[in-house]
Amino acid sequence: MNKKELFDIRTALIKVYLINNGFDGILLSRVDNFAMATGGCRNYIWKYSDLGANSLLVTKEGEVYFVGNNIEERRILEEELNGLTGKSISFLWFESSPSEAVIKYFGTDKKFVSDDGSLGPNVNNELGVIRALLTVDELEKYKILGKLASEAMTTTLREIKQGTTEQEISARLVYEGHKRGCLVPVALVASDERIEKYRHPLPTEKPLLTKDENSLKKVDNYVMVVGCFLKEGLVVSLTRFKKVGKISEEIEDSYKRICGVDALIQESTVPGKTLGDVFKDVQLAYVKMGFPENEWHNHHQGGSTGYAGRTCKGKPGEKFPVLDRYYSEEVSKVLGRKVEFGSAFAWNPSAKGVKSEDTFILYPDGRQEIVSLTPELPNVNLEEVLKRPTNVIKSGMATD
Repeated sequence: MNKKELFDIRTALIKVYLINNGFDGILLSRVDNFAMATGGCRNYIWKYSDLGANSLLVTKEGEVYFVGNNIEERRILEEELNGLTGKSISFLWFESSPSEAVIKYFGTDKKFVSDDGSLGPNVNNELGVIRALLTVDELEKYKILGKLASEAMTTTLREIKQGTTEQEISARLVYEGHKRGCLVPVALVASDERIEKYRHPLPTEKPLLTKDENSLKKVDNYVMVVGCFLKEGLVVSLTRFKKVGKISEEIEDSYKRICGVDALIQESTVPGKTLGDVFKDVQLAYVKMGFPENEWHNHHQGGSTGYAGRTCKGKPGEKFPVLDRYYSEEVSKVLGRKVEFGSAFAWNPSAKGVKSEDTFILYPDGRQEIVSLTPELPNVNLEEVLKRPTNVIKSGMATD
């Protein structure tokens, strides 16, 4: 599938959404939605902003327009949208805004919506299902991105030693990601006693304890590294640990059991279910693996990914589908050929001092494949943890 063919499928998804909801067009300004609509193109200048520096207008007829100022127009049309669309609604940078430019171009009698509320109602949340739907070619992109992410993570872990600061670890992770053509919007690090305190640990100047410090403080001597890697709009998330000294049997055991929770959740993530259905198994998995019944209250559990870190988080009663079949049928009608979609997931169960997180893809036929495997690390013996065979693989903690 070439770039234009993927673009046609992505815009057909949006066209189906617009027709079904009676809208004339949608103005997409968010970075994730711009990438989703174009198959991975970039509209950002500030790398980690939700909103880009220009927009895309998609109409119910399937027409696509660049909408933005004169600063961005040439680069976007030549480097991002080249061969996809040449239509442009532009303005001088000091004269207007994308929403005003669209109204000036089309008039006020159109029923437009947007993903930021700047033009008609904000329908960003309704686009979650479309952000989650991935063609087979995009699933292949996910496999490539997963390999890059795992390489960046294992290289970073290899350089960690006692005395390394959390900020140094985070900086190395970002560097290794950028070196491989990935942005790293999330690079969280916690060491030693900080791991059990914070589920979202921003890195600090704190160094990993030395052996002497560790023996005096009597804390577990290990580090948690959390990374989200972004390339062509798609996101791979993974969490890994490294032992740099002694850790307690309690932490060793908890880590294996939380990996067991993650494995049970992945096994439950199958077509035909909603994320709410899967979440019932999330709750049961914590209890089955020996954690407190309400441990899941302490952190979100992850969920569907794709063209966002999480297109939808799993929670009780969530109706978001594991794999939507409707759009496949409708897009196939629009394009006159069969189009199938898969999806991707990143669950991240956690408990005091431990966490498990990987990204896996779900093919249209229901097959699963973990894309963030780190084969350099030892594997957790999940058959021993679950007391039965499983196809899921989870990495153990890295060591020197």
